[in-house]
Amino acid sequence: MHNIIITSPSLDPKQNVSGISSVTQFIIQNNKNTQYIHFELGKKDYERGGIYRIGSIFKCLYLWWKTLSRYPQSIIHYNFPLSKASILRDPLFIGIARIRKHKMVIHLHGGNFLTAPHIPFYLNVFLKKVFALPVPFIVLSELEKRLIQERFNCVNINVLPNCVDLKDAEDFEKEANMHNTLTIGYLGRIAETKGMDYLLDACIQMKKMGIPFHLKLAGKEEVKDKYILAFQKELGDHFIYEGVVFGETKNKFLKSLDVFILPSFFEGLPMSLIECMSYGVVPVTTPVGSISEIINNGENGLFINIRDSQSIIQQFDRLNKDRILLSKLSNQSKEYIIRTFNPIIYIDRLNKIYAKAFRSQY
Repeated sequence: MHNIIITSPSLDPKQNVSGISSVTQFIIQNNKNTQYIHFELGKKDYERGGIYRIGSIFKCLYLWWKTLSRYPQSIIHYNFPLSKASILRDPLFIGIARIRKHKMVIHLHGGNFLTAPHIPFYLNVFLKKVFALPVPFIVLSELEKRLIQERFNCVNINVLPNCVDLKDAEDFEKEANMHNTLTIGYLGRIAETKGMDYLLDACIQMKKMGIPFHLKLAGKEEVKDKYILAFQKELGDHFIYEGVVFGETKNKFLKSLDVFILPSFFEGLPMSLIECMSYGVVPVTTPVGSISEIINNGENGLFINIRDSQSIIQQFDRLNKDRILLSKLSNQSKEYIIRTFNPIIYIDRLNKIYAKAFRSQY
């Protein structure tokens, strides 16, 4: 196997709470027979965006050229979220790799323009150029494959759902919580688009209604002090902020949860969702992106509406009152993930896509 240059934000969870970074870390750690060169692309959580990023992008383009020059025969594994910033930035990097005649795989990771009903004209121009390339594309679900085919007539699409390391989760036996206060958890970027305003409103109402709960948030705020202080002020003893968790600290956090809440406006296939379910944590989530491909409502999780505090309250109150349902969903969510998301199969399928990229001609 040739060297593979793989792009993502920083792999240090203290610098980036990123699903793409988690996927990249998983691939590097599990694909033992492949030599990866990680190219850091994307701002760190504490860095400013907008015009302040222009200088950094030019510097990054220079480093990208140097890296490609150093590994002229390498395959590029390019991680590409369909967000506005990435659509404007990434075609430059992809174009340089194409000019230098590198073989390439483009791996899509959600973003608000993956499932958006309308894509602005100027962004659509960039996307059409990218999807016209004769390279293998990776998407996270059959739904994403259909969307890309219908919108861009792209034919070389490979479905490869995200995967996680299951060793610790497989050994963990979750005890059914039949009587104690339920703990709700969230893991990831703490941001407006993750539905934090609606989660906060739902928790405030549940507190007033006397519904017992504990809420734990883990991750980093997209905008410093926008949410954590509000959760602490409004919820008091009902709320715990765990900070950024990784490794054994993250495993311990996941084991402490009964319910995983994800009221996002858009997603791909969140690593945090798969991780939580693997520990038997019941997912309560919006059915956005590829989430509905792995969650069967009422069987291994529950759906809530986008931008709807009341549906969060209703589903949590339902689980609080019906512990038999809670236990059933817990068992079913873990069983589904352990059965479906096998790291060995994932890596084998990924290497076949690399082989396809290597055989592709310019």
